Amino acid sequence: MSTTIVPESVAIARPDPALIQSANELLVLARSTHRVIATQEQCEAASEDLKLIRARQRQLEDARTSITRPLTDAQRAINNLFRVPREMLDEAERVIKGSVLSYQAAEERKRREAEAIAAETLRREREKLEAEALRAEASGKFEKAEALRITAAVTPTRIDMANAAARMPGLSSRSTWRAELIDKNALVRYVAQHPEWLDLLEPNMVALNGLARSQKSALALPGVRAVENKQLVARAD
Repeated sequence: MSTTIVPESVAIARPDPALIQSANELLVLARSTHRVIATQEQCEAASEDLKLIRARQRQLEDARTSITRPLTDAQRAINNLFRVPREMLDEAERVIKGSVLSYQAAEERKRREAEAIAAETLRREREKLEAEALRAEASGKFEKAEALRITAAVTPTRIDMANAAARMPGLSSRSTWRAELIDKNALVRYVAQHPEWLDLLEPNMVALNGLARSQKSALALPGVRAVENKQLVARAD
């Protein structure tokens, strides 16, 4: 594994003040001279000034990146230095949490199985008491039959078992829920019948914009229209 070198200090270049000031000067020029263009000569003059503005934009960007590049390189080196050990710790956390969750899931299955067995035992006990009550009643032992029926009635239907895995100091688990789309057509049909859920369907704007670029004004989809956005492009010679 290669060694990551983190610089002890980062040199920051100072931008040319005249270059910074030129932005304000060109803005003043644009507002005072090119606010309204009424002739071809004014349009040509504006075109020349657009080239100058474009050139200044490139010079500003070069000046900016000359300052930010060393900072970005230093940040990248720092991130690389800590990336591997952080990934190791994240993996260690995933391993332990996965094992704990597996154990908790197994204990939960045992708890539910134990509750089901207990519920079945209680159900059989109630049936046994009710059968004894019928026999006692048939023998004329009405008080005994009534007592047996009362006992059957108060016999619980289930016993809640404690999950031993839930008692873990410093650890707790929580459940989160998410939706999984299993039938898009069924969802679309439902939303068509229940427009109050229209927010569940988001249009694929990447695909729609692609159709608009290829078909332009000929785009004909219900609920969609092509919008033209005209821009003026200036080149710095």
